[in-house]
Amino acid sequence: MTRILLVFAAILLVSCDNSNEQTVAKPVYFDVAGYVSRQIEKLAAQKPTVEKNAFISGKTNLQTTAQIDWAKELELFKQADINKPAFRTSYTITRPDSLTYEYTLKSTEEKLTVRSLLVRLDSTTRQPVQIQAILKTENPLYMSERRLLLISGSEAGQGWGVRSYQIEGFEQLTYFDRNNFRINGHIAQ
Repeated sequence: MTRILLVFAAILLVSCDNSNEQTVAKPVYFDVAGYVSRQIEKLAAQKPTVEKNAFISGKTNLQTTAQIDWAKELELFKQADINKPAFRTSYTITRPDSLTYEYTLKSTEEKLTVRSLLVRLDSTTRQPVQIQAILKTENPLYMSERRLLLISGSEAGQGWGVRSYQIEGFEQLTYFDRNNFRINGHIAQ
């Protein structure tokens, strides 16, 4: 009886140890959300001056400011993340060269927001030089399309980071006019 209890206790201990181990799946796609999150932290700490040109519903606003909420400003780029477990087989991966990743939504997955994502890396640093994405949402009441472009590079004394970004597209509620928008931001050094 003692042997049976010892065997049972050993099995219980082994099963407890295994339950604490979590297998972390290697990302299938480039980690855009991780890169953008690191850039948000860096920009929030540095507080660089930004030349921002916004065109929304026919009105243009040009400003130069260092008062930017980077988490809100770059939120759409984080939304371009396709590295979620549910999306592992949702995109076609194309590698035109060793520095470029192109992800295109498969036709069977048309309900997902991120339709395409392109990431181009710098040959030396292997950091993103360019991130482009197309996000679309469509339902009976609402339709939107957003085209995103994030340009990064190296700047003397600043290291690698975001240099400019562009968000353009439209939003439209059923029975209402389409609202076009375009936001260009350039980080002045």
